[in-house]
Amino acid sequence: MRPSAPEGGPGGEASSAHDAPGLRASARDAALAEEGWVRRFVGAPPRLQEMKELYESLGLEVRLEPLTEEELAEECAGCTLALALFRVLYTRRSP
Repeated sequence: MRPSAPEGGPGGEASSAHDAPGLRASARDAALAEEGWVRRFVGAPPRLQEMKELYESLGLEVRLEPLTEEELAEECAGCTLALALFRVLYTRRSP
């Protein structure tokens, strides 16, 4: 039997965006969840590409969305660097 991934890892459920310091959930999260997408994490290159490839190698569909100002904590509002670099990675099982 193959060991399962830890919670929040490639095979487990992701934690809420509320758990990440400086980030908030967005309306987009709820809409994508209805389509079967699970928010996994927010990242920037090069780790973002590594995680995308890892999830794809596990047979999951991967979707990258730009980070929005709505998702930033108040003290991070207006950070153009975060908005330009970071992406939200979502996964779902292939149909």
